[in-house]
Amino acid sequence: MKHLYITLISIFFLLNTTLAGVITSINPKNIIGGMGQILTINGTGFGADRLANYVSLMQESGNYLDPAISKLLKYKSWTHTMIEIEMPSAYSGLVKINLAGADIFSSDTLKVKANLGYRSVNPLDYIFLNNTNNKGGYTWHMHTSYWNNPAIKSAIEDVFKEFRCSTGINYILATVPSGAQLVLNDYINLISPDSLFGAAGYADKLWSSCVFGGTTFYNSSTMDIRFSTKLDWYFGNGTVPAGKSKFRYVLMHELGHSLGLGHVNELGQTMFPSVTQLPSDNWNSRDNLTIEEKTAIGYFVNLSQTFTFNSCGIKPLGQVFNCNDVYGLSAGIVMQEQPTSINIFPNPGTGIYSLSEMADDIKIYTTTGREIIFESENKTTFNISNESNGLYIIKIYDHDKIYLHKIIKR
Repeated sequence: MKHLYITLISIFFLLNTTLAGVITSINPKNIIGGMGQILTINGTGFGADRLANYVSLMQESGNYLDPAISKLLKYKSWTHTMIEIEMPSAYSGLVKINLAGADIFSSDTLKVKANLGYRSVNPLDYIFLNNTNNKGGYTWHMHTSYWNNPAIKSAIEDVFKEFRCSTGINYILATVPSGAQLVLNDYINLISPDSLFGAAGYADKLWSSCVFGGTTFYNSSTMDIRFSTKLDWYFGNGTVPAGKSKFRYVLMHELGHSLGLGHVNELGQTMFPSVTQLPSDNWNSRDNLTIEEKTAIGYFVNLSQTFTFNSCGIKPLGQVFNCNDVYGLSAGIVMQEQPTSINIFPNPGTGIYSLSEMADDIKIYTTTGREIIFESENKTTFNISNESNGLYIIKIYDHDKIYLHKIIKR
C-alpha cells in the first residue's frame, strides 16, 4: 500500500505540472498583425514572470513562430493570469504558450484579418513610404500595351481610385505610358505584362536606407507590379466569367503588397494567397478593400505622413486632396500653408462654421481625400453637420492662392 501511495502521489504531481497553465480566453478574437494592437491572453498558471517562456502564433509556413523570434516579441505584461503582447504578423490559428518547454493551446481560434509587414517586431519598425515625386507620393506608369488598351487602362484607374479614396495613399498614375523594362534600378514604378512569369501577379520593391544622427531610416524607393500573359484576363468589375482571371482583383492584391500588406489565411480577404482560382473565386467579385485592409493601410499611411526623420532628401508622404484625381493633376498646385487673414470659427465645432471674410471658393475633404458636399452661403459659412465627427481639410481659394486649414467636427 505504501508503494501504491507513493505512485499515486507521483502521478498527481506529474498531472498537476503538465496542466499548470491553462488558456481560458483571448481578446480580441479578430485582430490585425504588425500594427501594434495588443493581444490579451487570459488564464491561469502562466507564472509571475516570463523568464524563458513565450507565446507563439501560426505563420504562413504552416508552422508556429520560431521560439527564438517568439521570445523577441514585445511583451507588455506577464502575470500568472494574463499575458499581453504586441500582435506580430501571423496566420489565423490557435494561440500557443510554451511554459517550461511544454506547449498549451487556446481553445478559441485567433482570426488575423490583415497583416502589416515590418523590419523588426520589437520595437515595430517599417520600410516607410515617402514623397518621391514632389507631389506627395509615388507616380506609377502603365506599360504602353496597357495604356493603349481602354479596358485595362480603365481597370487600373478604378483600382487606384479605390486605394486613394479608401486609404488616403498618395499613389498617382503618370499621364504618359512607359515602355520600360521590369527592372527596379530604373526608378520607374511600373505596371506591366510579363510573358516569362508564371504566377498571376507579383509585386517587387526596391528599398533604401539613410543613416543620420545614429538613426537608420528605411524607405521604399521603386516598385513594379507584373502580370502573367499566360492567363485569360477579365478586365471588368463584379463577377468573373468562367475560365477567366480578374485583373482588377489581382491588382488590388499586389498594390496591397506594395503598401506592406502580407498574406492572410482568412477566407474573403483580398490578401488571401490565391487570387485567380478557388477558393478566392467565391469572393473576388468584390471590387473594394475590406475593412481590416483599409485599417492596416490607413495606419501605415498615417505613419508615413507623420515621421520626423529629415535627411537624404526624404520627405513624409503627402495627403490626398482629391482622391478621384488618379493622375494627380491637382497635386501640382502650390499649397500656401502659412496663416491667412481668413479665420475659421468655431474650431472645433459641431458642423456649422463661419469665415472671418468672404473667400473666392471653399473645398472640404476628408483625411482620405474624399471631397464632401456641403452647404454654403456667399462663401462665408459652411455646414457639414451631416458628416461624421473627425478631422477635415479645408481649401480656401483667395486671390489666386490656395490655403489649407484643418477643422475638427465633434
